[in-house]
Amino acid sequence: MPQEILYQFIINLTVAGQLVISGLVFLHPLPKKDLYPLRLFAAFIIDAVILIFAVMLRIRINLLPTRFIMRLMQFAMPLVISLMCYKGSLFVKLRLWCAGIAAMEIGVSIYSMLLFLLGTDERTSIAVFGENMFLLNWLLFVLVRVVVYLLTYRFLALKTPEELDRPSRKSTTLLSLVCILFLTVPDCVSAEFRAVSYEMYLVNKVYLLALAAFILAICTSIEFQSRYRSDMEIMDQVLREERKQYEKMKENMDVINMRCHDLRHQLDDFSGKLTDSEIESLRESMDFYDSNLKTGCEVLDVVLHTSKLTAKEYGIEITCLADGGALGFMRTRHLYSLFNNAIGNAIEAVKKLSDPEKRVISITVERQGGDVVIEVTNFYDGKLVTAGETTKKDRSHHGFGTMSMKYIAESYGGSISINTEGEIYCLKISVPLPEGF
Repeated sequence: MPQEILYQFIINLTVAGQLVISGLVFLHPLPKKDLYPLRLFAAFIIDAVILIFAVMLRIRINLLPTRFIMRLMQFAMPLVISLMCYKGSLFVKLRLWCAGIAAMEIGVSIYSMLLFLLGTDERTSIAVFGENMFLLNWLLFVLVRVVVYLLTYRFLALKTPEELDRPSRKSTTLLSLVCILFLTVPDCVSAEFRAVSYEMYLVNKVYLLALAAFILAICTSIEFQSRYRSDMEIMDQVLREERKQYEKMKENMDVINMRCHDLRHQLDDFSGKLTDSEIESLRESMDFYDSNLKTGCEVLDVVLHTSKLTAKEYGIEITCLADGGALGFMRTRHLYSLFNNAIGNAIEAVKKLSDPEKRVISITVERQGGDVVIEVTNFYDGKLVTAGETTKKDRSHHGFGTMSMKYIAESYGGSISINTEGEIYCLKISVPLPEGF
């Protein structure tokens, strides 16, 4: 009996060790709790108690349900470490726990197949280099697993695991159940095949390998979808705010146009009170502020008018040749966001230039084949800002311009591209025209 206990303890310790090491690899990105070494030591003590209990249960009741319970206890060991030693939500830890278990199963399955290919019967030995090369065999045993853990960790690209939204939490819970049932049960049943048919045992290992790889893919997908939904929620909020901004801007522009129209008719009353040059200066100012832009797209007219007001402060000239009617199928808030961000980014780039002759922005909107193509061209200083970044001081409200333009273009089945040649920067947005438009 003591020999049986020792044998079972070594076997279970080997499995538990793989689970713990794999778990620690995948838990690495999470911030550690205070008194981490002490917490880790306490977690190891708890795991050791779990291991001893699992061994004694396995010896006393050698049945399939018992093996299933023992496997669950082994799977619980890295979870104990994550809960006791690392910060973060339960769902983030569960996702990393599933990834660690899947990586462990991949390592075990790959090593089993390696033994088979090298002509070693795993039922009798795990030695690849001969029974006398004990240290070398164990080194290979450990090395294969560690390499698999690190490669799968790199595949998941887990640098700073993010908190998950509600749908992703549900997916994580379901994934945890999949890990428990579809990895544990076949793994326990494989012991039945091992003595009867080595081939069936290996087929089961192939199944576990494929399932573990699938679980890793789901782990990646869960975080990606959570991040995507979060970005879309932010984007929708940005678009809603921009719609309000557009409505306010249009209201102000209508008031300015009305005031300028009234004042223009009153200028004749100032004859004799103002010089001709003063009256002419007033007329020029009113002509500038009284919007007479008619591109065929009211939203574009509003954005161009307000953009020209901003550009005038920096001595920037904006020219526009637009078939605004080609934009009639697009929603108001989308059009405003596209042009406001595109022209706003161009103004930000051009106002940095010291050469007055380069302070020009060209805008075109035209039909090309079955698409409507928007191009905003300007000079720039050669420094590009990628999507999500910003050069503005208020970073909390900026940095989504290019991202929102890309989001809008893609929502209509279109695309956005940026071409640079020398000092010329060209933003091109291409959107397919609906049939019959």
